[in-house]
Amino acid sequence: MRFLERRAARGALVLGAAAVLTAGLAACGSGSGDSTGTEVALRSFEAQNGTVEIPVDPQRIVACGYAAFPLIQAGADLAAVCEWNRELENMDAETLAAYEALPKVAPDGAVSELDYEAITAAQPDLIIMGVPARVQEEVDMATLEALAPVVFLGPSNPGQWRELGEQYADAAGVTDSYGEFKGDYEARAAEIAQKYAGTLGGLKFAGLCSVCGTEPGEFFREYASSYTTNLFDDLGFTFPGEPADPEDVHGEYLSLEQLPQNLADADVIVYGLEPDGSITPELQSVLDSPLWQNLPAVKAGNIVGIQHGNAATYETALLALDSIDAGLEKLPANRPPQ
Repeated sequence: MRFLERRAARGALVLGAAAVLTAGLAACGSGSGDSTGTEVALRSFEAQNGTVEIPVDPQRIVACGYAAFPLIQAGADLAAVCEWNRELENMDAETLAAYEALPKVAPDGAVSELDYEAITAAQPDLIIMGVPARVQEEVDMATLEALAPVVFLGPSNPGQWRELGEQYADAAGVTDSYGEFKGDYEARAAEIAQKYAGTLGGLKFAGLCSVCGTEPGEFFREYASSYTTNLFDDLGFTFPGEPADPEDVHGEYLSLEQLPQNLADADVIVYGLEPDGSITPELQSVLDSPLWQNLPAVKAGNIVGIQHGNAATYETALLALDSIDAGLEKLPANRPPQ
């Protein structure tokens, strides 16, 4: 199986890397996750929480947030993960089985409810926190750092999963097996970008979030690099605009009455679908509104529903690109009058 094969194949590479890395040998103390007193090769790693001395070849990693699935797919030596339901329905059977077999140390995305006793029981020698940067203050870093080195690498916008995935893999010592699907993704994105550059490349796109927890009477407007829109960053399409509050970065909650003034100038509107193609009840209430139905892009039929749009791994992103391609191909805007 691919998950197990990767883990076995990287052993020799890790041993070779340990010999050349500029990291000394350091005795592990109580904060190392290793109570045997044996010496472990360490190296310096630059994270958002500073320079951290981490094991060259970590053996028991606890991973949370965006770090969980990339590291599972890369065959990292995981001892436990936080629940991360965002991609469960997108995962292949092998990755899903590996995820389900691991102990869980926090409810889905709720770092404020980290189970520090469960993390202690996992005996980590490295903790990788891939939760959004804005929630770092909810993490008791001192408690975690007493257990093992902590690498905090949290996104400030959803589109950062690409570069962060590579950093997670680097910290976990699985760079050689990470990104199996990266080349396929980049080739597919380039193909789609070229396919629609002539007909859609100059149009204005706008996005609606389907997973942002909206309340009745509101919607979440997405700009560039947001949950549904970040894959379009690689396709050459433009999502103009920005939130009124700069701290919101990639999107904002707005009242339904603001639909016309916010989306009337969009040539194409995209929104997320569930993996099975269904629409969330919250988003359906927006699509049922006369305000939505009277938008120029909607009346023209220039709307695209995207399956697997909330990708955070290259494998899932490939599925999303297929859905984007199928949606763009059907747009009236893609068929200018002859």
